[in-house]
Amino acid sequence: MNPFCRLTLFLCLILFVYIVDADGGVWVEDFNDASFKSWIKHDRDNRSTWMPKDGHLDVWAQPPPPPGVYDKYALEFVGFQFDTETLDVQLKIIEAHYASVGILIGQYDGIGSIYGKTIAFLHRSTVGGVIFKPHGFDLSLERKADVPIPAPLKAIEISFNKGDIEVLTKRKYIATYRVPQLKTVNFVGIASIVGLGRGVIAHFVLDDFVVSGPTIPTHGTLNVRAKDKAAVVWGELKQR
Repeated sequence: MNPFCRLTLFLCLILFVYIVDADGGVWVEDFNDASFKSWIKHDRDNRSTWMPKDGHLDVWAQPPPPPGVYDKYALEFVGFQFDTETLDVQLKIIEAHYASVGILIGQYDGIGSIYGKTIAFLHRSTVGGVIFKPHGFDLSLERKADVPIPAPLKAIEISFNKGDIEVLTKRKYIATYRVPQLKTVNFVGIASIVGLGRGVIAHFVLDDFVVSGPTIPTHGTLNVRAKDKAAVVWGELKQR
């Protein structure tokens, strides 16, 4: 191999390492793993069923009879640990009936509750989306899209950067929120809210839970199909 070729290969290697280091990793949960080992269900009364089925996440929930307005269920992602200033999360929503469902992101509260310092950005069938947050948690709207957002949302994308949270759907900008207390995040998951009513049974189908960022690993549940999907999704996120 002549010196020019060796130099070219060396420069390409440096460029490749730089790009990988800059972009970080992409973890795709495509729900083809029947063991479901990257998730923990939070449902005190065991009224919800989260099950990988035909390459999707199939979920059923039957809340208790009233009184009350809604019941909430969550699925905690435990594929790896992190505490980061920047993070992108994406979730596809195939269908949702009698439920709002979406991404839960934030921090553990130190007393075992996943809701203490977290915010959920949820699908809704009529108004496009809704934000659910605990009491006493500061959340301010910084900027909002000046065009109509399609409803219902078929995908939710969250881009977190040192307390700023940008929300999109299929690369369409929805809004940017500011959370002063949330400089880093160490928790992501899936949240659902089901309105109470006699005989209500909620059903929703999800796919492609994607986590990407500078400190995100690219191992674990990833397989060949997931890597292909990850490349497409990460490209979409980077183009916005």
